[in-house]
Amino acid sequence: MLGYISSTRKKSCRQCVKSKRRCDLGFPCCKRCFTKGLDCAYPNASVREAEVVIRQATPEFAPLVGSEVTLGPAEPPSRDVDLALLQSEGSSSPESEPGPLRLSHRTCREPRICKELMTHLWCPCYLTEAQVMFLCGRMCAMVPTLAYSGHTPFIHEALYRNSQPTAYQDSCSLSALYLAKTERNRSILTTSIDDKIAALVASSHGWSLTDHLAAVQALIIYQIIRLFDPDLGAQAQADRQNRLLEVWTAHLWKRSFNEPASFKTCYDAWVFYESIRRTVLMSVFLRGGWSCVNQGGLCDQVPVLARLPLTKDGSLWECDSAAWEQRGPCDKGVDCLIAYGDLSLGWKPGTDPEQLTGFQRMLLAACRGRDDPSLFY
Repeated sequence: MLGYISSTRKKSCRQCVKSKRRCDLGFPCCKRCFTKGLDCAYPNASVREAEVVIRQATPEFAPLVGSEVTLGPAEPPSRDVDLALLQSEGSSSPESEPGPLRLSHRTCREPRICKELMTHLWCPCYLTEAQVMFLCGRMCAMVPTLAYSGHTPFIHEALYRNSQPTAYQDSCSLSALYLAKTERNRSILTTSIDDKIAALVASSHGWSLTDHLAAVQALIIYQIIRLFDPDLGAQAQADRQNRLLEVWTAHLWKRSFNEPASFKTCYDAWVFYESIRRTVLMSVFLRGGWSCVNQGGLCDQVPVLARLPLTKDGSLWECDSAAWEQRGPCDKGVDCLIAYGDLSLGWKPGTDPEQLTGFQRMLLAACRGRDDPSLFY
């Protein structure tokens, strides 16, 4: 479980206090309560304004930048560790750790845990052929969307409005080249992608958080191009580099909590952090989709996907700054985030899918399409 907690929740949960057990203070529930299916509650969770903070020392679910292990593909992370969510048993309470590092992003209150998730165990599951075809088609459609518009469901159109990282520009250019693919320029495309990834690996130790985000986004685009177009003959290489994507994504997720950032407006902060949330989600979703293609429909990323957050109101993604300020959560005391698993459990078959954004429909079709085929249309 990711090691960030609320400033309103600095004591052990009631269940751990009652049992006299060490609490890891995880969100949305501690590891012990999640494992045992207990109702995890913290003593003063609603007393003060909710504010995102993190522990100074977060669990090492991926190698650190600057350590002997690089961000390159040479040494993959251990399969014994859940790269996105799990926390080690040895986690101590904040009383024995350095003080929390406060982030300047305070536009959103922390999401509440859906009661059904307290006892719901998320396991890998099989998708139907229709589900797999739909989600692969939606992911492939992101490439021309990026080429024509410069943004995707995980790259906000305002994200790089003032400054464009090289990785972002390269991904736009290669997406455009992919749309003009022929037998003659196919090798140019694949070689260019390989060179751009190699350049990203070489520069990875000097990335700012924004550069890191752009690099992961670019690699997602490159993976979509190579994994789902067998005519390029690059699937084997892309499959191997899924581990690189996994490691870079884990680092990005961790850095987003560890490194404070400041923004001129709440809207700018939300755009940046929602782009990180969606990028992390898309990275795992892509690898889950690829596992479906290779393992007869089995999505092995469900336990990770189910607990990744995104903004509950998906239509905010389409708002400009003025509309967002009127509708956004910056000054409203509402829970603005929802876990993917909660989004799935909250969908009732028969509900009009027209109320969903394209991104939400893709996410729900992947997990609820078997029950509600209307999500495909």
